[in-house]
Amino acid sequence: MKENYLYKITILFGLSGFFLGFISYFTIIDHDLFHQMALFREVIRTGAFPEKDIFSYTSNFSQTIHHEWGAGAIHYMLLVRQGLGAPALLVLKYLLTALICAGVFTLARRRGASEYAFGFAAIWGIMLGCIGFTTIRAQLFSLLFLVIFILLIEEDRKGKKWPLLAWVFLFPLWVNLHAGFLIGLGLYTVYLLELFISHISHERDWFKALFHLKYQLTILVVMCLAVLLNPWGFKYIPALFHAVTLDRTAVIAEWRPVWQVCFTTFNILLISLIILIYAGYRQNKFWLLPGAFLVVIAAWQALWHYRHLSIYAVVFACYVPGWLENTDLARLLKRIKKPAALFFLTIGLVGVNLAYANKFWQAQIPTSLDDQEKGRKIYPVGAVKYLKDIQFSGNIMVSFNDGSYVSWNLFPKVKVSMDSRFEVAYSIDQVKENLNFFKAKEGWQKTLARYPTEAILLSRSDPLEKILAENNSEVSSSWKRTYIDDTYAVYLRADLAKNYPSLDRRGQSISATFP
Repeated sequence: MKENYLYKITILFGLSGFFLGFISYFTIIDHDLFHQMALFREVIRTGAFPEKDIFSYTSNFSQTIHHEWGAGAIHYMLLVRQGLGAPALLVLKYLLTALICAGVFTLARRRGASEYAFGFAAIWGIMLGCIGFTTIRAQLFSLLFLVIFILLIEEDRKGKKWPLLAWVFLFPLWVNLHAGFLIGLGLYTVYLLELFISHISHERDWFKALFHLKYQLTILVVMCLAVLLNPWGFKYIPALFHAVTLDRTAVIAEWRPVWQVCFTTFNILLISLIILIYAGYRQNKFWLLPGAFLVVIAAWQALWHYRHLSIYAVVFACYVPGWLENTDLARLLKRIKKPAALFFLTIGLVGVNLAYANKFWQAQIPTSLDDQEKGRKIYPVGAVKYLKDIQFSGNIMVSFNDGSYVSWNLFPKVKVSMDSRFEVAYSIDQVKENLNFFKAKEGWQKTLARYPTEAILLSRSDPLEKILAENNSEVSSSWKRTYIDDTYAVYLRADLAKNYPSLDRRGQSISATFP
């Protein structure tokens, strides 16, 4: 008995270390965090949600509706208002992560999975789902609510009334944290379809099957009405419709099919699908298995949208281990306990070592050329500090990824041309226009002339920076570089540049603080 206990502990240690090693790559503070906090800071200052966009000088939307405002409120109150800063951000991230993992493990065990079956399936789930555990995207809240949702519907299957009643009170929180609540609404509908098919298989009567679902259908209606419990009321609905129907694949890689983004991840996804098919094939009447439709729908979404991999990973790890339990594979894993324990011990130690090397306890805002060469997202910390020190005021042309950081630090004196809010404030054409501008593609001069711009913030790797630096055209001669470091440069309109000092920080180390 003691020996079996040690084997199980080893498996859980292995999975924990393995997971920590993977998500330790994602300690860079996500740029979305800054526009979320900037919005809530203004809500606190003015006492109301702004009707029109206040951060951008290019947005022409009549109203901006921010579906991640709740996440911004949590971050602002915790990190800024309470003054807890970066350490609290990582504590929050790892707390949410621990709750998600605990919920997934609990669900798998309740579905009959042993630690051995869970461990085998969870390895693939970890490799697929780690992309959802950045520091911190609002999607992390959605993953937690997804786990809570599955826990509650599994209790509902047992005929209990309180789980869905509790969900009615929890769902509005999800609505105001992240538009990922639509996943919950969609999967709840799929859950009702599962129940309906199950009742049909027993009753052979559609009317009786629907009658059995009257309570669950009522909850669905209440959930739909709960979507209106947001700061914008009914106006939120067309904004959601716009966001859901928008085709982002041309400009945002994570919305593309998995095989177009990362072939290695695609292969891992295929292996998980083989495991899913194998586990399902070994069951009697797979289509009647609790959670079968949920897993299949989640897998389909993950296949076509890289961003949805973490959602599929969670659903996969909740249900598939239980289906594996009565297969030859699970029985084999139990027979080779010692090699299995050694394997999990090894990946756990490797993961912990990797997490330590990546300084998993340290939230990062990369700024150096070395970071950039490693493919990490870097921030224009030195350039923003320069603009703040010279008390610059005006409109600045910035890239999609840099705008939020600029707004957080320089608003209201400075308005940006673009930021990562995307459909909240900009059309798909404006996002494409912004990307093409910094790549110096044909028409970039027209973009510059179209908007009242006083400054341009450029990465040194942007093709446009090289053009402006050469100063060999009529347009480029109208701009003067007043700041430069190893990674970023600032250009001011020539008639304004004479009013501000120039600064060259090439070769100097630039550090960042948060928030």
